[in-house]
Amino acid sequence: MSACLPRRRRAGTAIAVALAAVLGLGTAVHLSVRTEGSPRQTASAFLTAWQRGDLPAMKAQVLEPPRDFDRVYDAFTRGSQARKITVRDIRVRPEADRDFGQAATYHATFSVTLDGPVPYSYDGSLEIIDFDRAWRIHWDPTAIHPDLQGIGSGEVRQIRVVPQADGSSRLVLLETRAKGEQAGSLFADEGLKLVAILADSAQPGATG
Repeated sequence: MSACLPRRRRAGTAIAVALAAVLGLGTAVHLSVRTEGSPRQTASAFLTAWQRGDLPAMKAQVLEPPRDFDRVYDAFTRGSQARKITVRDIRVRPEADRDFGQAATYHATFSVTLDGPVPYSYDGSLEIIDFDRAWRIHWDPTAIHPDLQGIGSGEVRQIRVVPQADGSSRLVLLETRAKGEQAGSLFADEGLKLVAILADSAQPGATG
């Protein structure tokens, strides 16, 4: 009986060592495949970089940014005459319904205020996905303004914040008029025509 005890102890020790190795390996695998950071960190990094006008830092958070990324944001800032862009109330939530095999997806919502000659505020949103163990912005023009849905980044050429008679403001999308094209008189002096009314801001400086 005494000879069996060392064997049992040795067997128990071997099992414990094996379990520890398996658990250690499992922990190492988990850490190696875990997605770095968080959706909120990615959204915050992108949006705070937008406030600073730091386009390289914005693109670092984007999955496959388009080649005209810089031009689109420059056109938006220049056209709206925004001296300062302020982003507030960043909230991130997971997508409720996801198809089998679809990458983990989160949605960020936020409020934007454009401080310019005509103040303008609106609510925006971003889609954030898990790609290759990193959280990245799945970018399209709606990341700039939600009403740019279905409008390609190459079509975002001219943006204006237009004051209204009641003291509110309106964000509009314009494009260059073709020679001889009749497109109304609002922007006739600039040779532009109205393409889309993006949204109203209920009151100057108020989120709408």
